[in-house]
Amino acid sequence: MPSTIHMPFLGNSRIRSVAKYFTGVGNIMSKAFPYTGLVLKQSGVAEEYGVSARGFMSVCFVTTLITSIIPAVIIHVILTLGGNSNPVLSLLLGCLIGGVMFMYFMMYPKSIVSHRVKYVERNLLFALRSILIQIRSGIPVFNTLVSIAQGDYGPISEEFKLVVEKVNAGSDMVQSLEEVAVRNPSPYFRRSLWQIVNSMKSGSDVGSNLSEVIKSLAKEQLVEIRRYKSILNPLAMMYMMIAVIMPSMGVTMLIILASFPGMEAIGTEQTFWILLIAIVFMQVIFIGLIKSKRPNLIGR
Repeated sequence: MPSTIHMPFLGNSRIRSVAKYFTGVGNIMSKAFPYTGLVLKQSGVAEEYGVSARGFMSVCFVTTLITSIIPAVIIHVILTLGGNSNPVLSLLLGCLIGGVMFMYFMMYPKSIVSHRVKYVERNLLFALRSILIQIRSGIPVFNTLVSIAQGDYGPISEEFKLVVEKVNAGSDMVQSLEEVAVRNPSPYFRRSLWQIVNSMKSGSDVGSNLSEVIKSLAKEQLVEIRRYKSILNPLAMMYMMIAVIMPSMGVTMLIILASFPGMEAIGTEQTFWILLIAIVFMQVIFIGLIKSKRPNLIGR
């Protein structure tokens, strides 16, 4: 999983300095979007750029103003040079561009969260089974977390590295696990951590509680696989129709029609190149669609 978060407008010191004058607007906007703070924490944007929900909304507001005013001015200049000056049209187009950019700024942390959920849940069952085996072998919980942190479990190893670093620095392990559970966007991972935390607080057997979580996740995995299978059946039929049957029949029809007088323009080389590009484009779309429907819990 890519660990870098690239949001240039948040990293721009000039925009951040101007945004300080609009903290009141950012406060109002953060209340209008109450889950922004949680999304920023779960996506890692809050830690990466050291920004709160109010600060993030202030920067979004300033950036939206910039991306609205500059295009509006450019469009107005172009229309004026063309002899068709219309300030209202320029302003509307600028606001439209600014609105699109604002939606992009707001959706970007959510897209990071969805990617993190996918990569966390892809390795979750393997990590939990490793934890269960080590705990039942008599290895202490902290040593087990160190082993997972040093393993190859993607974002799960990164999360446990933070826990290990905090515990080594003197923090309480239960509290550190609770902080990771609150911050992590994956519901399955949170559920697993809460089971470990509750077992450690109550003094019960961590292995037995974790075993029940693993069984529940395994059942959920089977359900997702069956759901994925039911989705693949109509997609396979659509793929056969659009990417195989229709192109082959279309080429045959083009060849037949091109043989008639006056229809020679249909069977030109450019037509077949366009058809080939369209087929390749449809293939890429289907591959992306099938990949996007793949359940997270299936694994690597």
